[in-house]
This record gives sequence, C-alpha cells and structure tokens, in this order.
Amino acid sequence: MKKDLQKKLVRYSSAAGAVVAAVGSTNAQVIYTDVDPDFVNASGTVQIGLDMDGDATFEFAISATDTLVNGTQYGILSVVPVDAALSAIGGEAPSGYNYALALDLGMMVDASVNWVAAANTMSYEVDGAFPFGENWNGVTDKYLALRFTNSGNTHYGWARLDGGGDSFTLKDHAFDATPDAGIETGDMGNVGVEDANIESMIHFVNQPNNSVKIVINGELSNGEITVVSTSGAIISTQQVNDNVAFVDMDGLAAGLYMINVKSTEGSITKKMFVK
Repeated sequence: MKKDLQKKLVRYSSAAGAVVAAVGSTNAQVIYTDVDPDFVNASGTVQIGLDMDGDATFEFAISATDTLVNGTQYGILSVVPVDAALSAIGGEAPSGYNYALALDLGMMVDASVNWVAAANTMSYEVDGAFPFGENWNGVTDKYLALRFTNSGNTHYGWARLDGGGDSFTLKDHAFDATPDAGIETGDMGNVGVEDANIESMIHFVNQPNNSVKIVINGELSNGEITVVSTSGAIISTQQVNDNVAFVDMDGLAAGLYMINVKSTEGSITKKMFVK
C-alpha cells in the first residue's frame, strides 16, 4: 500500500517537485522549507507528496477530492501518513472520525499532541456547505502538526496551509532535526532579512563524487561552513578564507545532510543528499 502511494505521489508531484524547491535555513536545528511559489489547488482532485526532510521519500500525502454523486457535489481535503509505522498527524476524533488539527501560530508540536497514525480529514464540503465541523473548513494560515521517523529518530514539524473543501494552498513547512525536540508552529529558524542578503552572495555548485563547490561573491565576516546530519551531529567545520570553498562529502553514509554557511551577515543552508 505505502509503495503504491509513493509511486502515485511521485507521479502527481511532477508539479510539486518544481514548486517545493527547498530553501533551507538552520537555527539551532530547525530545517525550514519555503514552497515558492505556493502550491495552489483551486479546485479538483489532486494528491501531492510532502517530503519534510528532503530525503526523496514522502512522509505525508495531502489529497483533495472533487466528486459528484447522485447530484450532490462533494469536496474533501485530507492528509495521510504514507507509512503509518513511521509518520503520524496531530488530530482528534470527536465523533469517531479523525480530524486533523488546524493549529494557530506559535503552538507547540511535540509528544504531548494527540497523534493519529491514519488518514485525517481536514475539510468536508457538501454542495458548498460544511455540515460536519472539521477544523480546516475555509481557514487561512493554519498549521498541520506532523511527526515522522528518520533513521530511527523521531522528529516533529509543521506545514502551513489555507484550506476548505477540495481547495488548498501549501505555503511552507519545517521540522526540528534534533531528535524528539518539539517545534513551535511557524518557527522558521533564522530566516530573515540578513539571510536574504547573504543568499545573493552564496552560490552552491554540485560537483562529482558527492562534493559541493561554494562560490562567495563578496566578503564574509567570520565565515564558517558546517556540515550537519539530520540527527543534529556536526560532521565537519571549516573557516571561510577565500571566495571559493569545497565541501567533500564522499565517504559519508548515504542520507540527507545540511551544508550551513554562516557569518556576521547571516546564514544560509543547502540540503545535500549523499547517495
């Protein structure tokens, strides 16, 4: 079942793969992904995959369904863990049906959330009305609470959406790479004005054999390059002493790593998957 869903999501995510271009940033261990431009499903049936940690495997699927049955129009929005043994969604079941929570900004996502390792309805629209009181009926800038496991470690995260019926807009998502650490909804790490400035200065160029060339346009004050695993372990650190630097990741275990360049001017991170 989960393999079939992964295949479907890869197919559906040809558009999602273009828009979910990860722009990562780390502050402590928060890994933030901006969906730029936002993924918008104005109406109709679509199913996209949500890859929280950039390891090319979808942890969650967001599904919108638009269907006409005996003259009645249904619009249904739901979120599903691709592998229920590894992922779960913050939810509730007030009447025996799983409803995904729609959290406000600044709420904690951690072990205290009620976790549901099954499909959660977000919104259920019937002929333009919402008769069942789900949490995502016509909302703006609300947050899904998400939990997933990577390499045996549990991580908590969020995804920000607008939603209602079979329409939704996916805007961004983040998780804390420190195992078992909670994260507040809306926490983007240190993404800010300074990071936007440094982004124009730093260019990452993939090289053969799992290495990356970093080109620096301008001068960085107290520049430092750090490679971090998704478990939070620091793999290597080097000072920026020139306008070109190389990060050799050949020989590392296969998986996702973050290459963080930080300086007085700000910080920027590239996600790198070692095969």
